[in-house]
Amino acid sequence: MKRSAVILLTLIAVACTPSPALTPTLSPPAPATPTPGLAARVNGVPIFLPEFEKRVAAYEREWIRNGLDPQSEEGRQRLAQLPRQILEGMIEEILIQQHAAALGITVAPEELEATMAQLIAESGGVESFRQRLASLGMTEEEFRRNQEAAILAQKVFERLTADIPAAAEQVHARHIQVAREETARQLLARLQQGEDFIALARQYSENAATREMGGDLGWFARGTLAVPELEEAAFSTPPGQVTLVKTSQGYHLLLVVEKDPARPLSEDQKDLLRQRRIREQLQTWRAEARVEIFIPLSP
Repeated sequence: MKRSAVILLTLIAVACTPSPALTPTLSPPAPATPTPGLAARVNGVPIFLPEFEKRVAAYEREWIRNGLDPQSEEGRQRLAQLPRQILEGMIEEILIQQHAAALGITVAPEELEATMAQLIAESGGVESFRQRLASLGMTEEEFRRNQEAAILAQKVFERLTADIPAAAEQVHARHIQVAREETARQLLARLQQGEDFIALARQYSENAATREMGGDLGWFARGTLAVPELEEAAFSTPPGQVTLVKTSQGYHLLLVVEKDPARPLSEDQKDLLRQRRIREQLQTWRAEARVEIFIPLSP
């Protein structure tokens, strides 16, 4: 995992929301007996309410400092969802720590000190670093703990994704996306009569990202296409054939152009596979954990 991903796990990068690639959605919490001073408990480990509230406030300040208008519709929506995102992130931190211990993964003191020294240097020196922490409402000790958790998460993620291959089976495909099944079937009939797929895609596809490219989806491996129904259909359809696929985005005419049983993966593809592996593992750990939530959260 890249170093930038580690920094995103700390409050030094609170200009963005927690990454959706790594954060599963919280389901509504089951009713729990309120516990004074606690926001939640994860396998018996407490998340203290003051710490949770402090982190939410730090994110709010940073978002506003970076231009978010709290009075706008977007601002209100993002701020309303923030407590849920923060709490899920804190739950994941504890789950990662617990599973790191089970995996025998630790952070050596010299690793933490080296990272701290680098971050201080990148901030422009000790005084600039302390001013930055003050603007976030953090102490140096709190930042140190957060950074240690980030390094630990990086090590766990690297262990989980160590076996991502250098090459994999891949498909090159094109598609035409439309909203109505009737339209899709009419276009399918025209293709079966010999009309050009690329020309029809440019004229009729409602997918703005691929329309001008004749519906080209490029090469993709399993687990890297954003629409899983299309991905599944692509790998089960022989080259040269067109199939009709229904997805949450509408109806697709999918043309499989060619296949390669062992095509090298690009770095972007490897990153997508790593993110999917991490997301799935976090979701598994979350489902297996005993998580008690003691505060109300927006839907």
